[in-house]
Amino acid sequence: MKQIFSIIMLAAATLFAACEPTADEGMVITSGKEYIVEANGGDVYVTYTGVSGVNATVIEGQEFISSVKTPAVGIVVINVKANTTEAARTAIVDIKSTDGDFNQLIILRQKGSNTNTGGNADVNFTALCMDGYYYGETYGEGSDRYAFFLSDKGLNNGGQAYTNGTYYYIDCFSPATKSTELPLGTYTFDSSNDGSNGGAEYTITNNSQLILTTDNVETSESIKMTDAKMVVLADQIILEATINGKVHKVTFMGDLTLEDVSEENPDNGGGDNDVTGGQDGEAQSTLTTDRHVTFDGEHRAKWGYEGDYWQTGYSNYTIYIMNKSGGYVYGDTLQFDLVCDNKSTDGQFAGKYTISDKPGKMVMVAGFTNKYAQAVGSWFYEYGGGSASGYKNYAMIKSGTAEFIDNGDGTHTVILDGYDHKGNNITCNWTGIIEKD
Repeated sequence: MKQIFSIIMLAAATLFAACEPTADEGMVITSGKEYIVEANGGDVYVTYTGVSGVNATVIEGQEFISSVKTPAVGIVVINVKANTTEAARTAIVDIKSTDGDFNQLIILRQKGSNTNTGGNADVNFTALCMDGYYYGETYGEGSDRYAFFLSDKGLNNGGQAYTNGTYYYIDCFSPATKSTELPLGTYTFDSSNDGSNGGAEYTITNNSQLILTTDNVETSESIKMTDAKMVVLADQIILEATINGKVHKVTFMGDLTLEDVSEENPDNGGGDNDVTGGQDGEAQSTLTTDRHVTFDGEHRAKWGYEGDYWQTGYSNYTIYIMNKSGGYVYGDTLQFDLVCDNKSTDGQFAGKYTISDKPGKMVMVAGFTNKYAQAVGSWFYEYGGGSASGYKNYAMIKSGTAEFIDNGDGTHTVILDGYDHKGNNITCNWTGIIEKD
């Protein structure tokens, strides 16, 4: 998927997991705001601090809550009845301090009876987080595309996985509902489709995989699914996937809404319009002088196929080259957004490109920020600075040329002669292996 970086979201000094709960001032629910309850029911213990006592009231799902008790200061015990149906169900409990000054809502999500056991699965996994994107009909008319992770740790605010985590990545198509919430239904595996040119309704593409991160996310293990079936119910996903010959049963309960990025692909009629919206303001570059970018030490270089993202009739590739330190991105980084003169899917991006704000054949799309304050197109940044965002400098590349030379030995030479809107010259002359992302 296209590499899109958020300047505003990365401005926080600390990145938190997307599913991490936060607490109100005063009364603090220390055990969390959401609870997964097995189908056979039982007691749920909610703990709190900061107040001398609470009253707890069930405001939704009263029919399957047997009792709510406050046996001691700091504890609420909620007894949930067994769920004998296949459908998941949700209860909401309002916990209010006895003085009435503070209150919080907690959510209990109970599994349906069909997810109470693992059945014949070799691996059973309960996902705590769902993170991903709704692409709409960007990758083919007639069906909507959804791509998301079911994981135990979620993604940070920069869209990055945490170390030592388990991430099931699902790439699928549904009917064109124009909904950011994953549509209900049963999805089956299409082993012949990578999704680049669309997909049939209710299918899972062969891009879907299990990703296991280690102490260094750069050395993560990725294993593709060879078969999969996904049942989507209200507030519930049940995935059965075959990975390395073993059946993995993954369950998730919670909100199925994904981030809407369907409008990020402009309908520009094949490059007639300025997709940057004429951006050339001060915010698009912090450089005060020319910048020559080198990648002589530890670095990574990747390419990703984006389909016909800019609707030009030609293949689009995102290429990024990053300096690293100790396995992590640090220092100068370049991102290139290339529109080729072919419809390849396997990395045939060699050639000389003109940098322009109007996508078209052999154009490197100029950098700009979209309406979500995310950096799109081609740009430079220096990561690892002392600012809150982590950037020392950044610049949208607005004009010039870039050449990618296939050396015939598995390496490419990248020659960049670009400019930001201030006229600062951003250059690079690098030779190395650009791996498929």
